[in-house]
Amino acid sequence: MKEKRREIVNDSMRALHALAKLMPQLTSQSSLVEMLETINRTLGSTLAWVSVDDDTGLQRVVCAGDVTCHSFDVTDFLASTLLQRHKRSWRAVYWKENIGRALFPSQHPGYSQLQSGVLCKLSSQDWRCSGYFFLAFDERLYSLPILKNIVMVLVEKLKDYLAEIVAREKTAQEMQRVVTQYKTLFERAPVLMNAFDRHNRCVLWNAECEKVFGWSMAEISAHSDPLMLFYPDPEERRRVRESIHISPLKDMYEWYPVRKDGMQLTILWSNILLPDSSILNIGLDITERKKVEQQLAVKATTDDLTGCFNRSAILQQLKSALAVHSLQDANSHFCVLMFDLDYFKQINDEWGHQVGDAALVHFCDRIRELSPVDSALGRVGGEEFLLLLEGTDSDAAMLLSARLRTTLSTIPLLVGDKTLILSFSAGLVEVCHGQRDTSALLTRADKALYDAKRTGRGKTVVVSDYL
Repeated sequence: MKEKRREIVNDSMRALHALAKLMPQLTSQSSLVEMLETINRTLGSTLAWVSVDDDTGLQRVVCAGDVTCHSFDVTDFLASTLLQRHKRSWRAVYWKENIGRALFPSQHPGYSQLQSGVLCKLSSQDWRCSGYFFLAFDERLYSLPILKNIVMVLVEKLKDYLAEIVAREKTAQEMQRVVTQYKTLFERAPVLMNAFDRHNRCVLWNAECEKVFGWSMAEISAHSDPLMLFYPDPEERRRVRESIHISPLKDMYEWYPVRKDGMQLTILWSNILLPDSSILNIGLDITERKKVEQQLAVKATTDDLTGCFNRSAILQQLKSALAVHSLQDANSHFCVLMFDLDYFKQINDEWGHQVGDAALVHFCDRIRELSPVDSALGRVGGEEFLLLLEGTDSDAAMLLSARLRTTLSTIPLLVGDKTLILSFSAGLVEVCHGQRDTSALLTRADKALYDAKRTGRGKTVVVSDYL
């Protein structure tokens, strides 16, 4: 190898042949590292590097060869060399021996290994220096002018490609940076992003999916039908598959998948058809938001103290019940009981308002215990309540009223070590078929309640002639 190298760099004709062999191998399709390795292999050099200034003003160094060389070695070497030659015009300079000592610190292996070397400027189109090309050998060469000429020819060839190569590699780096950014965004985005192929295999599953659903992509991929994990119901699973594969949904729709721990979620999903005909699913977990909405809806219709419907909600319940009842057959039954807790003002005055509140809660709890599951109880005033009894006639409603009185007597309200037995008055109306006038119904129930209170309290008066 050394003999071949001597022939190349010490003989002009052989140098021309070497260049002729080398030139076709130097193409802009190669990377800088590949190009430098080709030069080393053809000329027998031990180290080759290129230092170029990019458009940000930073120096970029690319090295190749048997000797390890870092960018800081090149930077220090160039600074020292340029300082020594700052007053002289030069295009190329060579060292007959000990180039390793100029390039590396004494502890570096190349310090004593490298001998001859040549440094050549890379000029831009406006002849300004845009970088440097360097070759070094591990033996002393005697015909360095020939080597210098070889390098200068190489530089002419290289400078045609360098701009293109640097631009291409910079573009590749930028693309890699963008890909990395998007990958990071994909992984860290607080949005559910996944995709399943037409064989129901998971091909995309970001960190938010694993966080929300509890399954890793490996666990999903190991399942024969991953959608079964989220949608155990076959019919719901069929609709999901249809939305993904047959008719992708552009808008966002609510789905109710199951989490790994069995909890049902509420997810807003949208399906995006990609250019390769695959479908990307993007979702938002709105489970907590739905819970809050439901809590607010309950709060908007619930009496804070007793937990039954508030006035507006129970009146809406009554209106809806009347509308449904008017469409049913003439033999259907529907009753309304209006309660009023007896002597409630005295309870507040003698026992205090806290006990008064406890009395209202105790009263409602006993009503709920005795009422059918499809009934509706609401507070329409301070101590006044309305109970809607679907499918109940006046006899059954009177029986419920009697049982409530018995229950209040046998289960009194405990106040410390004392007991408080509650009583009530009530007005009962059995709704006739076809009646839809809410105000008239309430007036009749209120009148019956008033009659019960006027005639001694602790009783239930029935309106039997509601037309």
